[in-house]
Amino acid sequence: MSMAKKMYLPVLMIFTVFCLGLSPAKDVSVQAEDAPSIVVVTGKLAKELVNTTLRAVEKGKVENVAPVSAFDLEGSSVYTVGGGVTAVTIPLHGDYSLPSNITVFLDEDHNVLQTNEMLVTQNELGNFQVSTYLNGTLVKSQDTGIAYMTDEELLAEEPSMIQPMGIGAVASCLGAVLGVGGTVAYIIAVACGGSCAAPTPVTAPICAACIGAYAVIGAGGIAGAVACFNYL
Repeated sequence: MSMAKKMYLPVLMIFTVFCLGLSPAKDVSVQAEDAPSIVVVTGKLAKELVNTTLRAVEKGKVENVAPVSAFDLEGSSVYTVGGGVTAVTIPLHGDYSLPSNITVFLDEDHNVLQTNEMLVTQNELGNFQVSTYLNGTLVKSQDTGIAYMTDEELLAEEPSMIQPMGIGAVASCLGAVLGVGGTVAYIIAVACGGSCAAPTPVTAPICAACIGAYAVIGAGGIAGAVACFNYL
């Protein structure tokens, strides 16, 4: 497989997933069951893949921005996403807030195809800043306009009620599907909405980072979370 093909295979795969004719978000439970392209990997195999990813980072095969010291290896999620591609998502802590993560895509031989990072931090205005990286290069950085909160405060929030349309409805849907509070859901909705509602090869890497964000919260809700963007 050529280097160019290795680079864009995961992006195009994710682009295809987001372009599927997903059902309205009110049917996300059905959609999650009917979308076998995203399958959670558990047990010994998952642990081996996390270790493989860590070794790749240590050997410089992964171009990462977040330091290894911020990796929450025990909280990692592993899932197959179609086309022989496996994604390993590692939550990030320390200076990073929920739903910060690094997601490494591997081929059938466990070679690194692509690395996406979503780094959520507090900016100078006291808001959540979301920065997305593809293979160590900044793709997008956005002030969400949402006042910064600690992880403890975020986890203590309850999911919001469904709103009729727009970002608010996406956030409410994400809250219900992923079981998170309104602020976390809004962070994901604001950071991912413009790129995931109608993704292109240019914005698909941001969607890839967003899938990692879903996995940090709960890998089982990825397919349903994708459907939430139909509210836009």
